[in-house]
Amino acid sequence: MKIIPIYILLVLAVFLTDYFIFNSYAEQEIPAIDTEASCITSSCHDSMGKKKYVHGVGVNGKHCTKCHKVAQKGEHTFTMPSKAVEICAQCHSGKYIAPSDIKGKPPLIIAGDDIFEEGQETQFHEPFAEGKCTECHDAHESDYYLHLKGSYPGNFYATFSLEAYGLCYNCHKDFRKVLTEPRTLETTAFRNGNLNLHYRHVNKRKGRTCKACHHPHGSDKPKLIKESFMFGIRNLSINFEKTETGGSCAPTCHVPVKYDRYEPIEVLMKTTPAEGEDATDAELRESRKIDLLRMKEKMENKDDGTAVETPDKPEKQSGNQ
Repeated sequence: MKIIPIYILLVLAVFLTDYFIFNSYAEQEIPAIDTEASCITSSCHDSMGKKKYVHGVGVNGKHCTKCHKVAQKGEHTFTMPSKAVEICAQCHSGKYIAPSDIKGKPPLIIAGDDIFEEGQETQFHEPFAEGKCTECHDAHESDYYLHLKGSYPGNFYATFSLEAYGLCYNCHKDFRKVLTEPRTLETTAFRNGNLNLHYRHVNKRKGRTCKACHHPHGSDKPKLIKESFMFGIRNLSINFEKTETGGSCAPTCHVPVKYDRYEPIEVLMKTTPAEGEDATDAELRESRKIDLLRMKEKMENKDDGTAVETPDKPEKQSGNQ
Protein backbone atom coordinates (compact mmCIF):
# COMPACT_ATOMS: atom_id res chain seq x y z
CA MET A 1 0.00 0.00 0.00
CA LYS A 2 1.38 3.36 -1.09
CA ILE A 3 1.66 5.93 1.70
CA ILE A 4 0.67 9.56 0.83
CA PRO A 5 3.36 12.00 1.97
CA ILE A 6 2.35 14.03 5.04
CA TYR A 7 2.90 17.42 3.31
CA ILE A 8 0.36 16.52 0.61
CA LEU A 9 -2.22 15.69 3.30
CA LEU A 10 -1.57 19.03 4.98
CA VAL A 11 -2.01 20.99 1.73
CA LEU A 12 -5.23 19.08 0.99
CA ALA A 13 -6.59 19.76 4.50
CA VAL A 14 -5.92 23.50 4.23
CA PHE A 15 -7.56 23.67 0.77
CA LEU A 16 -10.71 21.85 1.87
CA THR A 17 -11.01 23.98 5.04
CA ASP A 18 -10.74 27.25 3.11
CA TYR A 19 -13.17 26.01 0.48
CA PHE A 20 -15.92 25.12 2.93
CA ILE A 21 -15.44 28.28 5.06
CA PHE A 22 -15.50 30.58 2.04
CA ASN A 23 -18.60 29.03 0.52
CA SER A 24 -20.42 28.95 3.84
CA TYR A 25 -19.65 32.66 4.45
CA ALA A 26 -20.46 33.66 0.89
CA GLU A 27 -23.91 32.12 1.18
CA GLN A 28 -24.71 34.15 4.32
CA GLU A 29 -22.85 37.40 3.72
CA ILE A 30 -25.30 39.37 1.58
CA PRO A 31 -28.96 38.38 1.38
CA ALA A 32 -30.65 38.94 -1.95
CA ILE A 33 -33.49 41.49 -1.97
CA ASP A 34 -35.87 43.09 -4.41
CA THR A 35 -34.55 46.66 -4.44
CA GLU A 36 -37.67 47.85 -6.23
CA ALA A 37 -40.04 46.65 -3.49
CA SER A 38 -40.93 48.15 -0.10
CA CYS A 39 -38.38 47.62 2.68
CA ILE A 40 -41.07 47.71 5.38
CA THR A 41 -43.02 44.47 5.52
CA SER A 42 -44.28 42.11 8.20
CA SER A 43 -40.95 40.28 8.08
CA CYS A 44 -38.53 43.18 7.54
CA HIS A 45 -38.26 46.51 9.42
CA ASP A 46 -41.82 45.92 10.64
CA SER A 47 -41.34 48.06 13.78
CA MET A 48 -40.98 51.29 11.79
CA GLY A 49 -43.78 53.81 11.52
CA LYS A 50 -45.21 53.19 15.00
CA LYS A 51 -44.12 56.40 16.74
CA LYS A 52 -46.15 59.60 17.10
CA TYR A 53 -44.35 61.65 14.43
CA VAL A 54 -43.48 59.84 11.24
CA HIS A 55 -41.17 61.17 8.54
CA GLY A 56 -43.07 60.81 5.27
CA VAL A 57 -40.05 59.61 3.32
CA GLY A 58 -38.30 57.88 6.21
CA VAL A 59 -40.99 55.25 6.75
CA ASN A 60 -42.29 54.94 3.21
CA GLY A 61 -40.82 51.59 2.29
CA LYS A 62 -40.72 52.41 -1.40
CA HIS A 63 -38.65 55.54 -0.86
CA CYS A 64 -35.84 54.03 1.22
CA THR A 65 -33.47 54.43 -1.70
CA LYS A 66 -33.95 58.21 -1.62
CA CYS A 67 -31.50 58.18 1.28
CA HIS A 68 -30.00 54.69 1.24
CA LYS A 69 -28.40 54.21 -2.16
CA VAL A 70 -28.21 50.61 -3.36
CA ALA A 71 -24.56 49.67 -3.78
CA GLN A 72 -25.32 46.50 -5.74
CA LYS A 73 -28.68 45.82 -7.36
CA GLY A 74 -30.43 42.88 -5.76
CA GLU A 75 -28.19 42.91 -2.68
CA HIS A 76 -28.78 44.30 0.80
CA THR A 77 -25.81 46.68 0.69
CA PHE A 78 -26.13 50.46 0.70
CA THR A 79 -24.05 53.63 0.67
CA MET A 80 -24.72 56.95 2.39
CA PRO A 81 -23.44 60.47 1.61
CA SER A 82 -20.85 61.82 4.05
CA LYS A 83 -23.20 64.64 5.14
CA ALA A 84 -26.83 64.20 6.09
CA VAL A 85 -27.66 67.53 4.46
CA GLU A 86 -26.89 66.04 1.05
CA ILE A 87 -29.78 63.66 1.66
CA CYS A 88 -32.15 66.16 3.28
CA ALA A 89 -31.69 68.66 0.46
CA GLN A 90 -33.49 66.28 -1.88
CA CYS A 91 -36.79 67.28 -0.25
CA HIS A 92 -36.01 70.32 1.89
CA SER A 93 -34.41 72.46 -0.80
CA GLY A 94 -35.93 74.35 -3.70
CA LYS A 95 -33.35 72.76 -5.98
CA TYR A 96 -35.22 69.45 -6.06
CA ILE A 97 -38.79 68.15 -6.20
CA ALA A 98 -39.92 65.92 -3.33
CA PRO A 99 -41.78 62.66 -4.08
CA SER A 100 -45.40 63.42 -4.96
CA ASP A 101 -46.88 60.59 -2.90
CA ILE A 102 -45.64 61.68 0.54
CA LYS A 103 -48.05 63.38 2.93
CA GLY A 104 -47.73 67.15 3.29
CA LYS A 105 -45.24 69.57 1.77
CA PRO A 106 -41.66 69.44 3.13
CA PRO A 107 -40.52 72.83 4.49
CA LEU A 108 -37.77 74.35 2.35
CA ILE A 109 -35.16 74.79 5.09
CA ILE A 110 -32.05 74.45 2.95
CA ALA A 111 -31.57 77.33 0.53
CA GLY A 112 -28.72 75.71 -1.39
CA ASP A 113 -25.28 74.20 -1.05
CA ASP A 114 -23.61 77.62 -0.91
CA ILE A 115 -25.15 78.48 2.46
CA PHE A 116 -22.76 76.06 4.13
CA GLU A 117 -19.67 77.87 2.90
CA GLU A 118 -17.72 80.15 5.24
CA GLY A 119 -17.35 83.90 4.87
CA GLN A 120 -21.01 84.88 4.79
CA GLU A 121 -22.79 87.17 7.21
CA THR A 122 -25.46 84.64 8.12
CA GLN A 123 -24.69 82.76 11.33
CA PHE A 124 -25.70 79.13 11.53
CA HIS A 125 -26.45 76.77 14.36
CA GLU A 126 -23.34 74.58 14.46
CA PRO A 127 -24.96 71.21 13.58
CA PHE A 128 -26.80 72.84 10.67
CA ALA A 129 -23.66 74.60 9.44
CA GLU A 130 -21.83 71.27 9.40
CA GLY A 131 -24.68 69.56 7.55
CA LYS A 132 -25.43 67.28 10.51
CA CYS A 133 -29.23 67.39 10.40
CA THR A 134 -29.49 64.09 12.27
CA GLU A 135 -27.81 65.59 15.34
CA CYS A 136 -31.26 66.99 16.20
CA HIS A 137 -33.69 65.17 13.88
CA ASP A 138 -34.46 61.48 13.51
CA ALA A 139 -34.58 60.55 9.83
CA HIS A 140 -37.33 57.96 10.27
CA GLU A 141 -39.70 58.68 13.16
CA SER A 142 -39.83 60.19 16.62
CA ASP A 143 -41.99 60.63 19.69
CA TYR A 144 -41.18 64.36 19.51
CA TYR A 145 -42.58 66.91 17.06
CA LEU A 146 -40.56 67.79 13.95
CA HIS A 147 -38.90 64.37 14.28
CA LEU A 148 -36.59 65.72 17.01
CA LYS A 149 -34.40 63.35 19.01
CA GLY A 150 -35.41 64.80 22.36
CA SER A 151 -37.95 67.00 24.08
CA TYR A 152 -38.21 70.63 22.97
CA PRO A 153 -41.17 73.01 23.43
CA GLY A 154 -43.04 73.57 20.20
CA ASN A 155 -45.02 76.66 21.24
CA PHE A 156 -44.19 80.29 21.96
CA TYR A 157 -45.07 79.86 25.64
CA ALA A 158 -44.43 76.84 27.87
CA THR A 159 -44.54 76.13 31.58
CA PHE A 160 -40.93 75.66 32.56
CA SER A 161 -39.49 72.26 33.42
CA LEU A 162 -35.99 70.89 32.92
CA GLU A 163 -37.42 67.91 31.07
CA ALA A 164 -38.92 70.19 28.40
CA TYR A 165 -35.48 71.03 26.95
CA GLY A 166 -33.94 67.56 26.82
CA LEU A 167 -32.77 67.97 23.22
CA CYS A 168 -30.62 71.00 24.03
CA TYR A 169 -28.65 69.28 26.80
CA ASN A 170 -26.99 66.95 24.29
CA CYS A 171 -24.70 69.83 23.20
CA HIS A 172 -25.23 72.67 25.67
CA LYS A 173 -23.86 70.99 28.79
CA ASP A 174 -24.38 74.04 31.05
CA PHE A 175 -27.87 74.75 29.79
CA ARG A 176 -29.48 73.48 33.00
CA LYS A 177 -27.64 76.18 34.96
CA VAL A 178 -28.65 78.81 32.42
CA LEU A 179 -32.30 77.96 33.00
CA THR A 180 -32.23 77.51 36.78
CA GLU A 181 -29.85 80.15 38.20
CA PRO A 182 -31.58 83.53 38.69
CA ARG A 183 -28.22 85.24 39.25
CA THR A 184 -24.88 84.54 37.56
CA LEU A 185 -21.66 86.24 36.50
CA GLU A 186 -20.41 83.47 34.21
CA THR A 187 -23.00 80.98 33.01
CA THR A 188 -24.47 83.22 30.31
CA ALA A 189 -23.56 86.47 28.56
CA PHE A 190 -27.23 87.40 28.38
CA ARG A 191 -27.37 89.15 31.73
CA ASN A 192 -27.95 92.62 33.13
CA GLY A 193 -25.25 92.86 35.77
CA ASN A 194 -25.66 89.47 37.40
CA LEU A 195 -29.37 89.17 36.56
CA ASN A 196 -29.76 86.09 34.35
CA LEU A 197 -32.09 87.21 31.56
CA HIS A 198 -32.49 83.69 30.16
CA TYR A 199 -33.88 82.66 33.53
CA ARG A 200 -36.17 85.72 33.57
CA HIS A 201 -37.65 84.80 30.19
CA VAL A 202 -37.89 81.03 30.42
CA ASN A 203 -38.19 79.88 34.04
CA LYS A 204 -41.83 80.67 34.85
CA ARG A 205 -45.32 79.27 34.50
CA LYS A 206 -45.75 81.15 31.22
CA GLY A 207 -42.17 81.07 30.06
CA ARG A 208 -40.95 82.11 26.62
CA THR A 209 -39.36 79.18 24.81
CA CYS A 210 -36.12 79.27 22.79
CA LYS A 211 -38.01 79.49 19.51
CA ALA A 212 -39.66 82.73 20.60
CA CYS A 213 -36.44 84.62 19.87
CA HIS A 214 -33.97 82.19 18.27
CA HIS A 215 -33.95 80.44 14.91
CA PRO A 216 -32.83 76.80 15.24
CA HIS A 217 -30.97 76.80 11.90
CA GLY A 218 -29.55 80.23 11.15
CA SER A 219 -30.03 83.99 11.25
CA ASP A 220 -28.52 87.22 9.93
CA LYS A 221 -28.57 88.48 13.53
CA PRO A 222 -26.02 87.57 16.26
CA LYS A 223 -26.73 84.54 18.45
CA LEU A 224 -29.33 83.19 16.00
CA ILE A 225 -31.81 85.93 16.97
CA LYS A 226 -34.82 86.12 14.67
CA GLU A 227 -35.79 89.21 12.73
CA SER A 228 -39.39 88.62 13.80
CA PHE A 229 -41.71 85.95 15.18
CA MET A 230 -45.28 84.86 14.68
CA PHE A 231 -47.67 85.59 17.56
CA GLY A 232 -51.04 84.22 16.58
CA ILE A 233 -51.70 85.72 13.15
CA ARG A 234 -49.39 88.70 13.72
CA ASN A 235 -45.74 88.92 12.67
CA LEU A 236 -43.88 90.87 15.39
CA SER A 237 -40.38 92.28 14.95
CA ILE A 238 -37.66 91.89 17.60
CA ASN A 239 -35.16 94.59 16.56
CA PHE A 240 -32.24 93.13 18.51
CA GLU A 241 -28.89 94.91 18.54
CA LYS A 242 -25.74 93.47 20.08
CA THR A 243 -23.13 95.66 21.81
CA GLU A 244 -19.68 94.78 23.16
CA THR A 245 -20.97 94.46 26.71
CA GLY A 246 -24.65 93.67 26.23
CA GLY A 247 -27.42 94.58 23.84
CA SER A 248 -30.89 95.94 23.32
CA CYS A 249 -34.18 94.99 21.75
CA ALA A 250 -37.22 96.96 20.75
CA PRO A 251 -39.82 94.30 19.97
CA THR A 252 -43.38 95.03 19.05
CA CYS A 253 -44.50 93.29 22.24
CA HIS A 254 -42.92 95.72 24.75
CA VAL A 255 -41.01 98.99 25.10
CA PRO A 256 -37.32 99.16 24.08
CA VAL A 257 -34.99 97.79 26.74
CA LYS A 258 -31.21 97.52 27.16
CA TYR A 259 -28.90 95.35 29.21
CA ASP A 260 -25.21 95.48 30.13
CA ARG A 261 -23.13 92.83 31.85
CA TYR A 262 -20.87 95.22 33.77
CA GLU A 263 -22.93 98.41 34.15
CA PRO A 264 -26.51 97.22 34.73
CA ILE A 265 -29.20 99.32 33.07
CA GLU A 266 -32.45 100.07 34.86
CA VAL A 267 -35.52 98.65 33.14
CA LEU A 268 -38.36 101.13 33.24
CA MET A 269 -41.12 98.76 32.16
CA LYS A 270 -43.17 96.89 34.76
CA THR A 271 -41.71 93.45 35.52
CA THR A 272 -41.99 90.78 38.19
CA PRO A 273 -39.62 91.19 41.18
CA ALA A 274 -36.13 89.84 40.48
CA GLU A 275 -34.85 87.00 42.64
CA GLY A 276 -31.52 87.22 44.49
CA GLU A 277 -29.17 90.10 45.21
CA ASP A 278 -27.49 92.48 42.79
CA ALA A 279 -23.74 92.01 42.33
CA THR A 280 -21.46 94.61 43.90
CA ASP A 281 -19.40 96.98 41.76
CA ALA A 282 -16.27 95.04 42.72
CA GLU A 283 -17.84 91.75 41.59
CA LEU A 284 -18.88 93.28 38.27
CA ARG A 285 -15.36 94.64 37.66
CA GLU A 286 -13.89 91.23 38.42
CA SER A 287 -16.36 89.51 36.08
CA ARG A 288 -15.26 91.86 33.27
CA LYS A 289 -11.61 90.86 33.82
CA ILE A 290 -12.51 87.16 33.76
CA ASP A 291 -14.59 87.54 30.59
CA LEU A 292 -11.76 89.41 28.84
CA LEU A 293 -9.28 86.66 29.75
CA ARG A 294 -11.64 84.00 28.43
CA MET A 295 -12.14 85.91 25.19
CA LYS A 296 -8.37 86.35 24.77
CA GLU A 297 -7.74 82.63 25.32
CA LYS A 298 -10.47 81.74 22.85
CA MET A 299 -9.04 84.03 20.17
CA GLU A 300 -5.50 82.73 20.74
CA ASN A 301 -6.69 79.15 20.43
CA LYS A 302 -8.51 80.05 17.23
CA ASP A 303 -5.45 81.78 15.73
CA ASP A 304 -3.02 78.92 16.42
CA GLY A 305 -5.53 76.27 15.33
CA THR A 306 -5.60 74.44 18.66
CA ALA A 307 -9.33 74.88 19.09
CA VAL A 308 -12.42 75.76 17.13
CA GLU A 309 -14.22 78.88 18.24
CA THR A 310 -17.43 77.46 19.56
CA PRO A 311 -19.25 78.89 22.59
CA ASP A 312 -18.41 77.03 25.79
CA LYS A 313 -21.43 78.63 27.36
CA PRO A 314 -24.80 78.84 25.62
CA GLU A 315 -25.43 82.53 24.97
CA LYS A 316 -28.98 82.61 23.63
CA GLN A 317 -29.69 86.31 23.70
CA SER A 318 -33.38 87.12 23.47
CA GLY A 319 -34.86 90.53 24.24
CA ASN A 320 -35.24 91.75 27.82
CA GLN A 321 -38.49 91.29 29.67
